[in-house]
Amino acid sequence: MSDLPFRMTAMSRTAQPSSGVPTPFLRWAGGKRRLSEVLLQAFPKDFKGTESNFFEPFVGGGALMIKLGDPSSEYFVDGEHLYINDINPDLIITYKAIQKNVRKLMEEIDSFAIRKDKKEFLEVRNWRPKLAIEKAARFIYLNKTCFNGLWRVNSKGEFNVPFGQLKNPLIYDRENLLLMSKRLRNATITNLPFAQAVEPAKKGDLVYFDPPYIPLTTTASFAQYAKDGFGMMDQFALAGVIEGLTAKGVNVILSNSETDATREVFGNILTLRQISAPRSISATVGGRGNVKEVIGTNFKVRSRSELSNLRVVS
Repeated sequence: MSDLPFRMTAMSRTAQPSSGVPTPFLRWAGGKRRLSEVLLQAFPKDFKGTESNFFEPFVGGGALMIKLGDPSSEYFVDGEHLYINDINPDLIITYKAIQKNVRKLMEEIDSFAIRKDKKEFLEVRNWRPKLAIEKAARFIYLNKTCFNGLWRVNSKGEFNVPFGQLKNPLIYDRENLLLMSKRLRNATITNLPFAQAVEPAKKGDLVYFDPPYIPLTTTASFAQYAKDGFGMMDQFALAGVIEGLTAKGVNVILSNSETDATREVFGNILTLRQISAPRSISATVGGRGNVKEVIGTNFKVRSRSELSNLRVVS
């Protein structure tokens, strides 16, 4: 980390995962870790991730695609059939670093993640690294030490979330990152607008859209994830992309908030079902808890799935 006034060697903690499948390595607002089982049950019964492709154009923390990496699961998607994308360039740089150069990445993090106090946090936040491996290390460090794991940028694209006041955060788990590197082997990882990211999808493939949600209220959107934001026009554009994929015979699953606007934008092209979803990361403590969301599909869900029992709102 050449531009910072300190360079030391730090040891990471290692907590052995219970299996050969990694767990999410980032704190992520809106992550699907707790909903992944419901989403898996929603998969088309004839989808096989060793033959057809799985696309996640708003991958974020990647909880679902990570869970799909279990070879013992009927929902297994191998790396060659995995396409992940995000508009956040630093996030994609991080995924690529884990995929291609994970050991060097861990060495880079160890070179500066020493004190994990506010002074160090601000030094790292103000750092503007040039190398991809340094950008990835900075991204993971800031994610684990900032307030609530949020990723928010200003109009210049500069990260501006404050220090998280954590006493001794675990920056990374060595064994888990090694498993993540294995999971991402041969995967296609891109930093494109969502419409371009799903252009290769063909009949029988599956696309999971987890975009920035339509706000529950006019003041509910507390984070600008990318410097250009994601507004209602983008939601309508997403609906158009879904219509195009449906015409091609591509299977689509969508997650979004449960609002009148959501039903207006997506209700005519998807079957929307209401679900109560846990929100563990929010801008305020009062914003945590269960919230109403929808899961939308353009195909008939399995009759024995949990999703089939949820109330249809479209």
